[in-house]
Amino acid sequence: MKKVLNIGFITTLSGRWPRELPNKRLEDYGKWLEENLKGMNLVRAEEIVSTSDTILETAKRFKQADVDVIIMLYGAFTGDDISTRMAEELKVPIILWAPYEPPFDKDTRLFANALVAATMNAASLRRLGHKYHVIYGSKEDERAAEGLISLIKAYNTVNKLKGTLLGLFGYRPTAFYNSAFDEGLIRRTFGVRMESTDLKMVFDRMEKISEEKVNADMKKITAEFDVSNLPDQHLENHSRLYFALQEIIREQGYDYATIKCWPEMGQLKTTPCAVMARLADDQDMNIICEGDVDAGLALIVQHQLTEQPGFITDMINIDEENNTLTFWHCGNAPLSLMNQKYDVTINNHPLAGQGTAFYGSLKTGEVTIARFCNIDGVYKLFLLRGEAIDSPRYTRGVMVTVKTKASVRSIVENIIKEGIPHHYSIVWQDAADEMIAVSELLGIEVIQM
Repeated sequence: MKKVLNIGFITTLSGRWPRELPNKRLEDYGKWLEENLKGMNLVRAEEIVSTSDTILETAKRFKQADVDVIIMLYGAFTGDDISTRMAEELKVPIILWAPYEPPFDKDTRLFANALVAATMNAASLRRLGHKYHVIYGSKEDERAAEGLISLIKAYNTVNKLKGTLLGLFGYRPTAFYNSAFDEGLIRRTFGVRMESTDLKMVFDRMEKISEEKVNADMKKITAEFDVSNLPDQHLENHSRLYFALQEIIREQGYDYATIKCWPEMGQLKTTPCAVMARLADDQDMNIICEGDVDAGLALIVQHQLTEQPGFITDMINIDEENNTLTFWHCGNAPLSLMNQKYDVTINNHPLAGQGTAFYGSLKTGEVTIARFCNIDGVYKLFLLRGEAIDSPRYTRGVMVTVKTKASVRSIVENIIKEGIPHHYSIVWQDAADEMIAVSELLGIEVIQM
């Protein structure tokens, strides 16, 4: 996985425009970008780019730095030569950033004329077939600042997706046709690679985990939770699986994984829900249950955008009076997502009764609910914004109640109409705009409800 996005940053002008404002923007906007684009590599041109020589020098430096995208800030009016030449030399997208014009009156000349330059340059880039975006507004303008950051985050995520290695522990559960996937289409669309590890390797590795490690982990879990609801051997199997998955994921270099969590794992009394929950928090190892790769793609994008763990879930109920949706799953939600107002317990699996699962209600806050869907051989993104509200658990497993702006009845009807499968990924942050930006870069239609 390519971890770091390399961003080229230039400030431009043409002709004899005054230099005071461009030099100030070069300094101020450069600092702002460094402060707001943490975790990425900003390659700054230290002088105004305005001549053929500075264009070529900057392009050479950006090539050496393997720049992925260029932010071109208008210090003052700039002709088509700089944007088109940079695009031709580097063959990467260009973000044209036009701050607002400084105040002027009828007896004052324009000092930037950036909007005209951005409009002009965008038209020329389109005519020549180059990828570009326009941000209109100064860094102090919330719409412009958030738009720029969302766009860069989207490029960063797409950059990370290319080469992401998704490990497959088994294929899919019996009769779960919606968990089937098209590996070639995923590779072409997202750049995600896949490799598989047979479940037998997991079971064999479990047997090899040392008694010392297993006993220490069992002691840790016993100190944190009442384990009296777990049948004999279930806690030991939990600890063995916890370490076995860690070891294999590291050895295989998996960035994320899916798992066929039943029926085989249940037959060996090791259904992995609680293990998956712990791994997401303790080791930043996100494992998607029931082998659902497409739901996992949404979790991967959400995790890369927010660095927060997600929750793979079913939607089991609606309340039309309160306009809420209830999301539930067997017990796989990370403990960091639990609502501490309510008890959190470790139990036997709520349905199969053959493993470990956490029971609890999930925390409140803004959420983004999403799933990438292969519909008729083309990927689409299902996207829903909502607010997780305070609600107690009313069935075994983990659950959360989400309030939405759209009618919950219409949401369900449209999900069925569009043919969207039953698993979704929830992250506790409003990442919808960034997910839309990622989808646009990947050429994926968004179904937003």
